Parts: sequence; structure tokens; C-alpha cells
Amino acid sequence: MFVGILNSNSVLYLWDQFFMIKWDTVYIEYATKALLYLLRDSFMQATDYDGMRKIFLEDPCRLYTSDIQTAFVHLALKQGDPKYIPIMNRRLHSLKSTDYTQYILSKQKIYFEEIGVKNISLNLNIPVVCRLVLLK
Repeated sequence: MFVGILNSNSVLYLWDQFFMIKWDTVYIEYATKALLYLLRDSFMQATDYDGMRKIFLEDPCRLYTSDIQTAFVHLALKQGDPKYIPIMNRRLHSLKSTDYTQYILSKQKIYFEEIGVKNISLNLNIPVVCRLVLLK
């Protein structure tokens, strides 16, 4: 599943997720939707069958694994709106309108949020080995 179209890191990530959820088909559907939404802008630029076929067969392997992970988590865990997934694809194709490119880039900056952690204490335990040397 996905072996022939994704790069090896992406396949291993998705398979890892599928094994953890015991191959639940709902999550396989989320992964498939995430891939299709990541490629949405490319599909919209295709003008004929050959263009669509080329995108289906050649473009998924060019997706970044982190983009696939972000889109999968957005759909599967956060139950997020799929309309935000195409802007998660950092491999943007050349677009005719720079206004649209600026719109996409500004949306991408909004999606990633900073996460802070407060009131954490850490203990560092270092084992000490003592050697006794007997002198005669």
C-alpha cells in the first residue's frame, strides 16, 4: 500500500501508523485523503487525462514526509478542515498569480502554532562509579 508511489520514508511513516492502529480502514482513508489534498493544486492545473495520470504516478514521491505527517495528523487526530491541507504542501508548483502564492505562504505561517510548556522540573541522575585501588 503506497509503496509504488511514495518515497520510502513516507511509506514507513504511514505503515508505522497503520500498524499502531491495527490497520483500521478509517485511518487508511485519512491517509489517502491527505495525499490527495496535498496534491490538489497540481490536480487543478492538469488539463487532460495524461496530465492527471502523470500527477498520480510521479508527484506523490516528491511530497515531503513531514508534510504527509502534518496532513495525516490534521485529518485523523485533529479532525481538521481538509481545505487547509493543500497549503501544507511545501513543494508548491509554479503558479501564475503571485498574489495566490503570497496567500498560500501567509496561510502556511498561520497553521503552525508555537507550543509552550510551563512549570517543568527535571532531575538529572548521573551514576558515579568508584574504584578502590589498594596500594601495597
